[in-house]
Amino acid sequence: TAGAGVFALWYLYREQRERDTEAIHSVAKKAEKLAQEVARLKKEIDHIKKMDSKTEDEQAQLKQFSENLSKLSSDNSRKIVRIGTRDSKLAMWQALHVEKLLNQLYPHLETKIIGMKTLGDKDLKSSLSSFSNKGVFTKELDAALICNEVDIAVHSMKDLPTVLENDLKICSVLTRGNTQDAFVLSAKHKRKYTRLEDLPENSTIGTSALRRRAMLAHHFQNFNIIDVRGNLQTRFRKLDAPSGPYDGLILARTGLERLELSHRITQVLDEKKLGYAVSQGALAVVCRGGDAWVMDLCEKMNDVSTYLEVTAERALLRTLEGGCKVPIAVETKYDLASGELRLKGWVTSLDGKKIAIADKISSDVKPNIDKSVRLASELGENVADMLKQRGAEEILIECRGEIGEHMGHVAPKKQN
Repeated sequence: TAGAGVFALWYLYREQRERDTEAIHSVAKKAEKLAQEVARLKKEIDHIKKMDSKTEDEQAQLKQFSENLSKLSSDNSRKIVRIGTRDSKLAMWQALHVEKLLNQLYPHLETKIIGMKTLGDKDLKSSLSSFSNKGVFTKELDAALICNEVDIAVHSMKDLPTVLENDLKICSVLTRGNTQDAFVLSAKHKRKYTRLEDLPENSTIGTSALRRRAMLAHHFQNFNIIDVRGNLQTRFRKLDAPSGPYDGLILARTGLERLELSHRITQVLDEKKLGYAVSQGALAVVCRGGDAWVMDLCEKMNDVSTYLEVTAERALLRTLEGGCKVPIAVETKYDLASGELRLKGWVTSLDGKKIAIADKISSDVKPNIDKSVRLASELGENVADMLKQRGAEEILIECRGEIGEHMGHVAPKKQN
């Protein structure tokens, strides 16, 4: 009986051990599977984290794109960029040029040109220097911008005041055309003369700019220099009239070229000798200061070299408190490779007998636009101060007093 009890205990113990062993193996297998599952899940979690990170970036980009698209769609509710301009042939060429550039940059952009007359276009009898207000060719376009009748206005930059009002901004300065002046001979002379210097004494030269009159009076004392107004076609009619007073005109070369009138140029004048007007040959696009969409559109048309040159010139003009009312000439050259910006300025009395000249170079004017604009402005201000030290201020005071009384240079009579 005792033996049977021991056997029974042994048998029960063996059965229990076998069950425990099976249980241990089962737990081990489950643990192995669980470990494999954990590893798989961990791998998936890592993958999901990476995808989530990528998705966050994509979502951020998508959000930014959506915001830009929404803004663009909102701005595009206008459906069109309205380009304001004077309605003369030359001004229309300039507006069409800007329209062409915009269409090249943005093929799906719609544009519309809106022409108008300014005070300077309506009054063709008064000399430009006799107008009491600045912006004689720009005020009506400024008003159209302010009243949201146009989105941009295209100007010959030499017509722009050095300080824009009513939160208007220059959003683009286009690549500059030729800056020189050109001598155009009257058709009645039938190409008898090929140079300005060849004209006989007491010849009559027409120009609308005080600067040209003063510089011509300085270099050609024996010419009569009188005012001429109107667009190019009007001036040519006056020039070529058989009984007209003019033997020749002095005009901007680039304006003649833009209207395909280069064949009328008798002589291109030396800019190193006579200079040219501040911003001559450059076109400016003006918009409302708060119109970020238009400013972004037009920024791509901006030419850095031209922008820096005219910045220096306009700073000089602003410091001298000049405009079309005073005879100020400049010559500017910017070398992109070396970063050198050179500015030369002239201030000449109306009779040509007094002249102040100053010249300076600014180095390291690289296309880092903010720093370069500051250096260009400082250069203009410095050259203006040099001119003042050399008598420019006295000349300008005399000029402002003489305007309206002495509107041209008369050749001195010969002494017997």
